[in-house]
Amino acid sequence: MKGLTDISVFNKTNGYGFSDWVDTRCEKKSSTTSVCTASMTIAPAWLPDSVPGDVNSTAGVWQVNATVKAKDGDYWISDHIAEFKMKRASKLTTDAAPEPVAKGATLTVTGKLSRANWEDLKYHGYARQDVKLQFKKAGATAYSTVKTVKTGDTGQLSTKVTATAAGSWRWYFPGTTTTARVVSTGDAVALK
Repeated sequence: MKGLTDISVFNKTNGYGFSDWVDTRCEKKSSTTSVCTASMTIAPAWLPDSVPGDVNSTAGVWQVNATVKAKDGDYWISDHIAEFKMKRASKLTTDAAPEPVAKGATLTVTGKLSRANWEDLKYHGYARQDVKLQFKKAGATAYSTVKTVKTGDTGQLSTKVTATAAGSWRWYFPGTTTTARVVSTGDAVALK
């Protein structure tokens, strides 16, 4: 094979795409087979075909297409060799209060879910998302889900639980097709 001559990616949701690659190479495996690879870096705010004023719409499932040309002039084209997901980064915080808390008393666990905005390169609250509140008893090795809470209009989280044991509380967001999964740092709460 002569080498990888074209590679392109397309957003399957809105059809936007572009072609650009670096570090292209083909390695001969046999007299009839070569394996070609290429690397591509995607900067969402730079995407030339993104919707003006809505760069965030480029998050989602993308399709990879490729063309390979042989030394004899023959070529191979595939309109769907792979797919990948481009997701917006997310952040999640946790705060449990009061600390310490009396056994059997009410503990309020708050937090905030936010995700990257590719327009202004800042994080903004992610509204109306299901986030799991998890607890790990002191000395235990794993967290378990206590309940699911929906974020408010600015991504805020708040719920009340009964303190039955010392341990750590955290929030867990499983992610979506456009936003990455995230787990907050646990907040350890001791009993009085």
